[in-house]
Amino acid sequence: MLHSFNINTNMEKNRKISFYGLSRSGKSCYIFAMAQALSQGLCFPDGEILTVKSPIPMQMAKLYKSYQQMTDGRWPAGNTESVDYNFNARLRLEKLMSFNLKDYRGGLLDTCDEDEIDEQDELFSSFEDSAVLLFFVGADTVIKAMEKDVESNIKLNFLSTLYENFLDRTNDARTPVMIVISKSDMLSPQELLKAKEFTKNKLQSMFGHGTNITAAITTVTLGKNLSNENGELEGDLIIGPTAGNIHIPIIYSLFCVISNKIEEAIGKLSSAQDDYKNAQNELNNEMSKSAFEKFFNNNENKIRNRINSSNNIIGKEKEALIELNNTLSKIKPFLLNGADVYINGTKL
Repeated sequence: MLHSFNINTNMEKNRKISFYGLSRSGKSCYIFAMAQALSQGLCFPDGEILTVKSPIPMQMAKLYKSYQQMTDGRWPAGNTESVDYNFNARLRLEKLMSFNLKDYRGGLLDTCDEDEIDEQDELFSSFEDSAVLLFFVGADTVIKAMEKDVESNIKLNFLSTLYENFLDRTNDARTPVMIVISKSDMLSPQELLKAKEFTKNKLQSMFGHGTNITAAITTVTLGKNLSNENGELEGDLIIGPTAGNIHIPIIYSLFCVISNKIEEAIGKLSSAQDDYKNAQNELNNEMSKSAFEKFFNNNENKIRNRINSSNNIIGKEKEALIELNNTLSKIKPFLLNGADVYINGTKL
């Protein structure tokens, strides 16, 4: 049984970040804990605060109640139907990203039921315009796979199948990806390194040279010595803005979205600068005309309007680039402290 989440971000245009994940990898509990932790606020060294909260009180209350169930020593039951959550990520109370997080009902991603093929196809189609792909897998699955357990290796291989499906549907879109190994408290520091390397090798096509994509891998936990004994939560639940790397999948999503915004701003700036230069040349030609020529064909006002419009765009995009780069510089150290990030196969 598998689940999936989508994050729809709105930074000038609607963007989507999709969560793929194997069953029992703790994604729903990750949502409950993340909502609690990042609503507290992630403080940057300069004192600026990043928060992630639902703007809908009823949704936030539901998330808090599910988290409270965990603090009371019970794991929340898995979803039997799809659930939507809405979040805003804000820095200095200014909205960086709005996103919708949809938890699809279990079993849909790997169903073999012919009666569900249309529903499954609709789900896969919804991933096609994703801005970032996050693949969740439990540390317990990775451990068993490392011990050559056949079923666990099949589960890891299925992540590659899901990625192949995405590539096929999007004509090989170079969308950023992240592998998230959850339940990392099950592993020692040495085992964590081996688990990351093993998982990266199993999904090595994402991390190879020449791919021209951004790929990352991280580990996440909600506490220490956690276990599930017939629904009872055993161990120490430790939830905080940066505890257990709980912030890293969201920080990575922000990093990718903002990086894409920077590329878009650079493109708009370059286009506006070219238009400004062309308009200036046209104005020079216009001003060199004789008074007689201008009387019958005067384009000076039209050209000056183009120059002013281009100049306004240049100023706007330069300001946007400064703000975006400042935000990226805040996020990047947090990200690299909790994740291995590769660009075109080279580690940052």
